[in-house]
Order: sequence, then structure tokens, then C-alpha cells
Amino acid sequence: MSAKSALVTPFLNHNFFYTHPDYTLGSDAKRRVHDYLANQPLFLQDYGQIEQADFAIGFSFGDSDCINLELANIANKVHQIAPSLTLYLQQEIALHASTPRIIIANNQYQTTFDVAKQAQQRQVGKKVLVLAQAWHAKRCIETCQSLGLEVVALKVVNGFPANDPQPWVRNPINWVIKESHRHMATGYEISQKYQLA
Repeated sequence: MSAKSALVTPFLNHNFFYTHPDYTLGSDAKRRVHDYLANQPLFLQDYGQIEQADFAIGFSFGDSDCINLELANIANKVHQIAPSLTLYLQQEIALHASTPRIIIANNQYQTTFDVAKQAQQRQVGKKVLVLAQAWHAKRCIETCQSLGLEVVALKVVNGFPANDPQPWVRNPINWVIKESHRHMATGYEISQKYQLA
């Protein structure tokens, strides 16, 4: 299996490529990571019926094309199944989608909350289909629920963009370190503090 296909299908082959094996985690950071691993599902899988949704929200994963292109492909398939479903796609996904969509764009960094809030403010319905990277999906769902939306279906992509400008999305280890500390600092701050490669 090539390195490229290993990144696209990480659950079939667990060969991730890291630029260095060392992470600078102190005892408190290790405890947070341990607690996160013990209490959180690492990733989610597809569920629900697309036809039950009033609209869909596509949450990007990183800035690079790799995973966002796969999410755009899912959005295209969703449109084939449910052509009247409104698709709200974060700009990194919308760039690659060939279907009618509403682009959620901003010149500044957008959080998961920012994206969900923009879609929620433009939409009348409450039932949503979430399109997300599998390890990011839990937070996307929780964010939608915090805004009063009911997530009736989920479609995911499993993979990590190894060369993304955002270090915390490059591999599962970086993602777990970032998510276990996300209430304390931004992804950029966590990446710098723990020297995420």
C-alpha cells in the first residue's frame, strides 16, 4: 500500500508517517490525553438517513485539499441522493464541490461553532446532516446540538492530511493532543507548546 493510500484509509493500514517520534508532554498533559482516550470515542462512523435532514453542514478538516476533497465528494453524492437538500459547505470543501451549495466563507480562521452558527442562522429547519472527518465528527455534532439542531445523519471521511498547514490535523496523535487540550488554548497554541509535527 502506498503512503498516499495509507493516509486516505488509516483504519485499514495504521502506517502513519510522523516527522519525529518525540512529543513534549508533561505529567498534566499526559493526564489530559489519558482522560480523553479513556472517556471519548476517537472517531464516529456514518449513521442515519439523509432524507430525514432539513439541510446539511459540511465541516472542513484542515486547510489542505486532501480530506476536504473527499468531503466534497460526499457532498456531491448527497446531492445525487437528495437534490433538494440545501448544502452549507465550509469554504475548504465548497472549493471542490460540483453541486449547488451555500458557501460558508471567512477570511479569518473559522471554528466549528462559527460554521454551525452561520448555517443555523440561514436555515429554517432543525434537522441536520453533518459531513465531517471521522475524528472531528463528535465535536461537530455536539456543536450543532448546542445550537438547538438535531443531527439526524452523519457522513464521514476517515483520514488525516499529513502535510496540512495546521499541525493538529496531520495525524491521530496530534489530533488527540489538541482535542484533549482544546478548552485551554487554540490549535496553534497547542501545536507550538507541544511541538506537534
